This record gives sequence, C-alpha cells and structure tokens, in this order.
Amino acid sequence: MTLWATVALIGCASSPPPSTTSVTQKKTEAHPEGRYEDLITLAVTANQEYRVTIERTLAEKLIDRGFQVSRLADDDLPWGDVDKLTATVTDLASRAGADGILVTTLVRKDEEKNYVPTQVIQKPMVVGVGAHAQTYMDTTVAPGYYQERKVYVLKTTLFDVDTGEPVWELYSNTVNPGSLQQAARDYAVAVAEVLNQDISHSE
Repeated sequence: MTLWATVALIGCASSPPPSTTSVTQKKTEAHPEGRYEDLITLAVTANQEYRVTIERTLAEKLIDRGFQVSRLADDDLPWGDVDKLTATVTDLASRAGADGILVTTLVRKDEEKNYVPTQVIQKPMVVGVGAHAQTYMDTTVAPGYYQERKVYVLKTTLFDVDTGEPVWELYSNTVNPGSLQQAARDYAVAVAEVLNQDISHSE
C-alpha cells in the first residue's frame, strides 16, 4: 500500500492511543537494502493533542537509538483532502531532507464487555477465648459487575520519500489503555526498538 493509499485510512480516534503495547511485525515484500537516517514522524489523526503527543514521543525514542527524527509543524494539515494531504506531507518531507516518513494510523478499536457474576465469599471467624470461643462464618457478597476490555490496533509504516512506497510496517495491539502520555510512551518504545533492529542507520 502506497503512502497515498495509507493516508486515506485517516481515523478519528475518540480515545487515547495505546498504553501497553505488544507488537506483531509484517515487513513488505520489497524490503530495500538502503539506509534510512532521517525520518519524519506523522500520526494520522485530526486530533491535535493525540498527534503531537504520539509524534514527539516516538521521535524522542528513535533519536535515543541513533536516528535523526523530526516532525512537521503543528499547523493544521488538510485532513479532509487525501490527495492534498499526501502531496503536502511528501513535499515537506522532501524539503526537510528526510529519506523516510514514519506514519502511524489507527486500524481499529475493539470493545468487549464481560459480566463477572456475583460472588459469595465465606471466611471462618473465631470470637472469644478458650472454652468460650465460638466460630461462625463471615459472609461477604461481592456484587456482579461488567468488565470492559478495549483493544486498540495501530499500524506504523515507514515510507520511502522518493518512491512513496512502504518499506517496513508494524502492527501493535494494546489492551485497556491508560493515560495518553503513558500510552504514547509504551507505544513509542515498542516501535522504536523493532525499527532500530530492522532498519539500517547510523548508531
């Protein structure tokens, strides 16, 4: 899938991104032998807070691993026009001297509700001392409740600036995310670690 097609997957994420990240890797078939030293990070969401947090955190973790990373200005991008957005991002990345664009998109959000039934807990209690001691069962009732499970699936794709073609991609799954900041940090660490191992760059 080209960068052109990927930006068409723009999601309106209504909840913070993942906070506990597990990853499953899927490289593209045409994996290049070239080096990618200078990257641009782009989170595909019109929510400015999510975008800034994800891009900055991912950039920091990649810089820690020897990449040169920057992000586009905080100015609004033309999210409603796929063609214009693609052209704008590619042009800005090229003028910045970047050789790769690292794009994060929300693939899907799954929600589950599981009912945990009422539980009756009995615990023996001893009252009194010696011959006067008596034992009775202390009963506690834990009412039933619904346990929510939210799973966010993100895809991170590295595109070649010159060709616009994907050269690397990674899927990440997160269950029950926490705060936006913690979510972004965990996600960024997971992605940066795998990218660092797979993509040739200066240490």
